[in-house]
Amino acid sequence: MGHWVITAKVLLRGCGYTLFVSGISILCGSLLGLVIGTMTSRYFPCRITRWMGNLYVTVIRGTPLFIQILIFYFGLPSIIGVDPTPLMAGLIALSINSSAYLAENIRGGINALSVGQWESAKVLGYKKSQIFFYIIYPQVFKNILPSLTNEFVALIKESSILMVVGVPELTKVSKDIVSRELNPMEMYSICAGLYLFMTSLFSYVSRLLEKREGYDC
Repeated sequence: MGHWVITAKVLLRGCGYTLFVSGISILCGSLLGLVIGTMTSRYFPCRITRWMGNLYVTVIRGTPLFIQILIFYFGLPSIIGVDPTPLMAGLIALSINSSAYLAENIRGGINALSVGQWESAKVLGYKKSQIFFYIIYPQVFKNILPSLTNEFVALIKESSILMVVGVPELTKVSKDIVSRELNPMEMYSICAGLYLFMTSLFSYVSRLLEKREGYDC
């Protein structure tokens, strides 16, 4: 009995780490995605920044997350001379990867808004920054809420890749238990069940939010 209590505590700690990593990554990814999405929208005047933003999205979405994690963990020391911790490298990689997908959603949300809103705000004397923060962004984030919650659910699963650099999330602690107990089928089944529980829970919360905000379901 005591053995299972200890194992349960380790797994719950791994779940907590998974949710922590996913939460920080979706927050940072949303902020960076907001910048990139704005840069690539039709309301941003500079073509160079639009081109750079589109290149960023293309590169990040066109390369595997696994490789991105390895680049940030093993490549950063040779570039900036700083050895990142596994957690730091993992958070950077997940945040950047998430930002590329969210940037496309944000760009689409901005471009979907009527040009008339922009013109009306300019007539009323709003500055560009005020138009974005008071008119554009509130509508965009309401419209992309389903995409935002779906991305968080995806990050919960994708965070398992951080095991390769030693981040003690759910998959890593499950693997450590297997290496000690030699019970792979049992432990990995429990691990899969915990992932299913977390993703199902947040998917359910997402659907509740969508219904509350009046989305079509």
